[in-house]
Amino acid sequence: MLRHKANHQISKAFSTSSKGSLSWRTQIKQNQLAYQISSILLQRHNWVSFLQTLNLSPKLTHPLFLQILHRTQTHPQICLGFFNWAKSNLGFEADLKSHCHIIQILLGSGLSGSVKPLFDNLVRTYPASVLVDSINRSSKGRDSQSNSLSFVLESYSKKGMFREGLEVYAKMRFQGCSPSISACNALLEAILREGEIGLAWCFYGAMIRNWFLPNRFTWSLIAQAFFNSNKLERITRIVEMGIHSSVIHKLLIDGYSQSGNFGAAFDCLNKMSDRKLGTSFGTHVSILDGACKHEDSEAVEKIMNIMVEKELLSKSPLSEYDSLLVKLCDLGKTYAAEMFFRKACHENNGLRDTTYGRMLKALSEEGKIDKAIRIYSLISEKGIKVNDSSYNSFASVLIKEDQHEEGRELLMYIMRRGFSRCASQLSAFIGLLCRKGNWREAEEMLSLILESKKLPDSFCCCSLVEHYCSTGQIDKAMTLHDKMEKLDASLDVETYNVLLNGLFFERRMEEALRIFGYMRRHKMLNGRSFTIMIGGLCGTNELRKAMKIHDEMLKMGLKPDKATYKRLISAFK
Repeated sequence: MLRHKANHQISKAFSTSSKGSLSWRTQIKQNQLAYQISSILLQRHNWVSFLQTLNLSPKLTHPLFLQILHRTQTHPQICLGFFNWAKSNLGFEADLKSHCHIIQILLGSGLSGSVKPLFDNLVRTYPASVLVDSINRSSKGRDSQSNSLSFVLESYSKKGMFREGLEVYAKMRFQGCSPSISACNALLEAILREGEIGLAWCFYGAMIRNWFLPNRFTWSLIAQAFFNSNKLERITRIVEMGIHSSVIHKLLIDGYSQSGNFGAAFDCLNKMSDRKLGTSFGTHVSILDGACKHEDSEAVEKIMNIMVEKELLSKSPLSEYDSLLVKLCDLGKTYAAEMFFRKACHENNGLRDTTYGRMLKALSEEGKIDKAIRIYSLISEKGIKVNDSSYNSFASVLIKEDQHEEGRELLMYIMRRGFSRCASQLSAFIGLLCRKGNWREAEEMLSLILESKKLPDSFCCCSLVEHYCSTGQIDKAMTLHDKMEKLDASLDVETYNVLLNGLFFERRMEEALRIFGYMRRHKMLNGRSFTIMIGGLCGTNELRKAMKIHDEMLKMGLKPDKATYKRLISAFK
């Protein structure tokens, strides 16, 4: 017995020793291969031809790749070249750790442009928290960590992913890392771009508490936040502090012009010229747009003369109405665009079809529904063809402005002609019509959506089905459901219960059974559904079918309360 135990222990020790020996030999071979590959990469210009002789495809593991990166990290371009070659020629799929190491190498050498495609791929694959943790593990020292995470923060921000950016910022501060001012500015800009003014002020407060010194771009962003909050006087204080930029002055000019304070607007324009801050076409057009809005002919004439003098506008814009109108529409200066559009029409200037489309789109996006409708009427009268983007914007404003009777009729007309918005927007519009009791228009709009093979949101269909059932129009309810079945769409369970009640009330058992079967397939059943079916079938002496559904109800654990159940099964006696 003792001999057997001793032999077992010797055998086990020998086995462990053999495995350790094997692992040790494998590690030596890997180290030798890493040294060989690294030497070729660093010493040979035509390293590709040498590496092709090594049959690396099955040998290039993630640990081996990291060893090669470590040995060649002082030559970042070679690291990147080998990485790209391994991916395209060996089918090498780098893991997160490998990606983060090469990103660190490239960022450490100032090659942020080469990092962007690598980082974009990681953003699509990993959440921010996982990405930040991996980059932390691959960093060497606090400075490297701050530099890498600042890049991550700025990249998220430039993609508009400000929530992920805030997560990265919070992790950096928790770890004691210092984000760069450019990364913080990028995040602040992303937050403002999304219209999150309150959140922007909170983040700016965090920047100040952490001793960040604002630069000129930061002050421009702060001015933008004040502008969005209609606080022009705060922007003037920034200027009084001696902080000047073209962005800040343009915001002041825009604000003064929209409020009709043209004296201050022209004064600010002159100061920009004196400081050589660069007064663009857009800056001057802000004053022109405001003057058109307030119908101030004197200000219109003055700014147009200045623009002609600076060659921003032709003395006779007749020949350039198309390009001028497109510029104004792109800048959102619709009051000025309307003025030139009226002049073009008065002078019988033959504007291009695309110009009509841009006018329709710009006016629609500004919510000027009456004026957009007038442009659309001209388009229809002249047989002008405009692109889907313009119709999209027009349809969107018609949907939002549902109280506009003419707009509603136009939307229906556009739909009948085959143009359709996305189903969710139209569904929301139908929901509004239902809430207002405009059932005929809602019914027609829904039919148009279904005919275009689009799948509407269920809530608008539910509203119509319940309306049909409550008014005794079961045929219409079934017709609508038949159309939904073709698109494999369904109602909610409560609406189905209303429909089942309506069918049994008219003693349409076969249709009720068919609807119940459809509900079963779409998992739209509750205890009330079974109660209605059992009660309805018992009421028509279909006891066998009722019993079958009763058994299904019990099997699904949907037995009703004691009183209801007692009343339900009394029909079986």
